Amino acid sequence: MSKTAFSQNNADMQKLLWIVDKWVSQSETSTSYEHWEKTNETLYTGGSETIKNGDTVFAEKLKIELIEGKVYYIADVAHNPAPVKFLLTEVNENSAIFENPEHDFPQKITYINENGILHAVIEGPGKDGKTKKSGFFYAENEVKYV
Repeated sequence: MSKTAFSQNNADMQKLLWIVDKWVSQSETSTSYEHWEKTNETLYTGGSETIKNGDTVFAEKLKIELIEGKVYYIADVAHNPAPVKFLLTEVNENSAIFENPEHDFPQKITYINENGILHAVIEGPGKDGKTKKSGFFYAENEVKYV
């Protein structure tokens, strides 16, 4: 599939239903959560938080939304002056790629559902100009958000 934008519709939103869940990633020092819910046929809302020693050290509000025929991943992070949109450039029943070449970092966000493990990869140019890539693995989570 081409890296350029392609014609999108509700079928592409349906292909992304596998992301709708509650996900958790634990390390020795922190726990990260990512959660998505289907708000309606054209909007999935979610968020991501990282907790370390009982404190939230990172949080973002997330949306996947069909806007004027195109699907966008929209991240609202405190250090950005406004939410950042990433265009869906590839999608199938277990992976999705969102891109924004105008954003500093990341420029590409990839999600892959690997047998119930959510693998998220962010990548783009680092401060040294070289490509930087970070991956995160989340298992399905039974935590209930209040």
